[in-house]
Amino acid sequence: VAATTTLEVQRRAGVSRGALLHHFPTREDLFGAAIGVLVARNQQAVRDELAAARPDRDPLSRSLHVLRSVMCGPSFGAEMELWAVARTNARLRDVLRRAEGAARRDLYRVVDEVMGPELTASAAYPVIAELTVQLLRGMAISDVLYREDTDRDALLEGWGRIVRPLLTGS
Repeated sequence: VAATTTLEVQRRAGVSRGALLHHFPTREDLFGAAIGVLVARNQQAVRDELAAARPDRDPLSRSLHVLRSVMCGPSFGAEMELWAVARTNARLRDVLRRAEGAARRDLYRVVDEVMGPELTASAAYPVIAELTVQLLRGMAISDVLYREDTDRDALLEGWGRIVRPLLTGS
């Protein structure tokens, strides 16, 4: 993010300065538009991971691993980098809040697809979905410094053991 300039984007896109500024008056507006692209990439990555996932795995375990895998990917990392920059850039924070607000509905629709009707039917599902997304975001941020897949897998399995009875009644 720090190295991204509108001049470099203009050069790589092969557009005039006026055309770039017409669509993206500020660097922050450009980053806000990038969120839409990143979210679309993340959604496709979820669908690809889900299609490749072992169908014999229980729905909750499969869902957690699919979502975790995507949140380790470069598109999600880029999204988190923008969030980190927004912490100290009020203009970017405002732009990202608007962009992420629209993307949030899509995120939870995709999470619902991954979890499937068996899990989403539970009365506890909405809060578990929210907590799961927050857990996975935290894990993705922690991965920047401490990536130990075995530890992460164990944490994810532990989360599954905690929420499974709430979602399935078993």
